Amino acid sequence: MKLNKTILVFLISLISIFPHFTEAQVLTSFNLPKPLTLGEVHQFIWEYPLRFMKMDFDAFMELFSREAVENRMIPYSDIQEAYWSTIAHNQSILYNLRIYSIQPYTQNAFVRGHYEIIQTIKKGGKKKAFRGDIQWDIIRENGSLKIREVNYGRDRWE
Repeated sequence: MKLNKTILVFLISLISIFPHFTEAQVLTSFNLPKPLTLGEVHQFIWEYPLRFMKMDFDAFMELFSREAVENRMIPYSDIQEAYWSTIAHNQSILYNLRIYSIQPYTQNAFVRGHYEIIQTIKKGGKKKAFRGDIQWDIIRENGSLKIREVNYGRDRWE
């Protein structure tokens, strides 16, 4: 009988404590994510070709999140390797960009445009051109804008 009273007292105390754990958590202005603005996304996108043309690998890769993917399947480590190789094997890179749209949201921004890249190879000076549509999914990560996903299309006539 004494055991039953002990269990009953324990259950009553547990029930009286439980509401403290189920209180609603309200986001305050201190922990709401800062929405991406059209201006900062526009500035970020124009930084992309500039850094690529400078051929400064580290500065260019700072634009990417470590979770980034390219063309919906290439992981960050492979993106890094590909850009390292591109920069290492080219004498110069010209990158023309035309933005079609920027759609900023609270957590990210979606950008669409058209690119043209002209690479001058170190050995022999041969030029290679790539052009097509491009899309970026941009996020804010630790206070800075980063590319979460980039998708390059290729024009059919090339």
